[in-house]
Amino acid sequence: MQRLWLAMKWLAKSSWPLYAATVLGSNVLAAVGIMLFVKHLLPLKDFEKFAADSRLSTLGTTYLVIAVIIGVGATFVLFRPVLDWQRHPERHDPNMVRNLVMRIPFYQTVLSAGVWCLGIVLLTITASQTSSSLAIVIALSTLLAGLVVVLLTYLEAERLVRPVAASALARRFEDSTLEPPITQRLRLTWTLTSAVPIVGILLMLRGRTQGYFAGTLDDLMPAIFAICTTALITGFLGTTLVVMSVVDPILELQRAINRVRRGETDVEVDIYDGSEIGVLQAGFNEMMRGLKERQRVRDIFGRYVGAEVARRALEERPELGGEDREVAVLFVDVIGSTTFAVTHDPEEVVEELNRFFEHVVDVVHRNKGIINKFQGDAALAVFGAPITLSDATGHALAAARELRHELKDMRLQAGIGVAAGHVVAGHIGGHDRFEYTVIGDAVNTAARLTEIAKDTPGRVITNASTLAKANEAERARWTLMKSVELRGRNMMTQLARPIRPTLADRS
Repeated sequence: MQRLWLAMKWLAKSSWPLYAATVLGSNVLAAVGIMLFVKHLLPLKDFEKFAADSRLSTLGTTYLVIAVIIGVGATFVLFRPVLDWQRHPERHDPNMVRNLVMRIPFYQTVLSAGVWCLGIVLLTITASQTSSSLAIVIALSTLLAGLVVVLLTYLEAERLVRPVAASALARRFEDSTLEPPITQRLRLTWTLTSAVPIVGILLMLRGRTQGYFAGTLDDLMPAIFAICTTALITGFLGTTLVVMSVVDPILELQRAINRVRRGETDVEVDIYDGSEIGVLQAGFNEMMRGLKERQRVRDIFGRYVGAEVARRALEERPELGGEDREVAVLFVDVIGSTTFAVTHDPEEVVEELNRFFEHVVDVVHRNKGIINKFQGDAALAVFGAPITLSDATGHALAAARELRHELKDMRLQAGIGVAAGHVVAGHIGGHDRFEYTVIGDAVNTAARLTEIAKDTPGRVITNASTLAKANEAERARWTLMKSVELRGRNMMTQLARPIRPTLADRS
């Protein structure tokens, strides 16, 4: 008893009272309306005798009370697993709850139809004791009204149960058979809200010629007018509800798509339909999860190989091999990293290297280059591949100068070498494991220049041939130095380094 009391107390705070009041109210209102229609608008023969029977009043009142009790009790018993699931989701099978929630409109419709059928049978049997023609008219009138009300009950239940369905289908949805297809809903709505009233009017006219009604045709006009007015109201309500069941999820999908177009990736729509619409909603959410996963892979991939390389790898199918490109290469190598690693804890070494390379990455990206690879305590940056860059040499030299100022106050210092020339840029390795890299004399020259830069004031060096490929403004910020023979070379290479900022600005 205590558990039942707690369940009823929780039920009063949920959305179910609104659901029950709406569904029950529409059925009771329709039952009262059809009885008033039969009593006051239809010119029935022998109706006065039928209405004067005291058993009719007692039967109608008793059945109405019993029907309300049956409807409320059956609804509570039928949907109690859903109520328990809402209170304790972890205790229930999600698949069972999902199937039950999505069939709530159907079960509610069957329950409503059963109550109406029982009432129609009892009313017809009672009327047949007075007149068979009266019983036929009452049976057909209440049956046609019941069909319309049963449809409206389904449409009301389908809309009111959406918040619960959205919770039950929050994770996934694959079954499109839990509710009638959209085409069936539309056709059934037209049939029961338009065709049924027309059939009712035709039956009334036919009944007039067969002698089922008293009086003249004019006596039927109030009833015909009432049916037309009711058809307009129920047709509007039914069409509105069925249109909303289709249009609402489409509008939600449209709003979600517009959010995605604005750049949002954390976008999902509620799944609350058990037909093709629900599959469409679930498909959109699945697509967004795939998009988020693709974006996550791109972000992680980009951190390893560079954003541009990652983008091209995801958009194209990378193949082994390369192409000849004119690029500029910037090589950064930490000075005394071995001694620093010996005299400091590994955690401190890694932390300092990360802080050092954070500046390197920021400066390189700011100047439209990519970090091609990290080699322990060194970094190789490329300007002009894989994306073609106008004045790649000027950007590389500007990045080298900026790095000189960015790194001057750090614990770790580095030599920086810049060289430009033709390289082969592409994917090197095996079919199962390869990487994007650049191979050529410019890479080797940059590494050799870095060795010299470590012992040069300012610690930034390029050569004359590289400087000649830069724009005039950038060349003015560098000064030529002596010529040296680089390691592994049989020719002299003239060096260049940045001049002091004050002199560069003055020039």
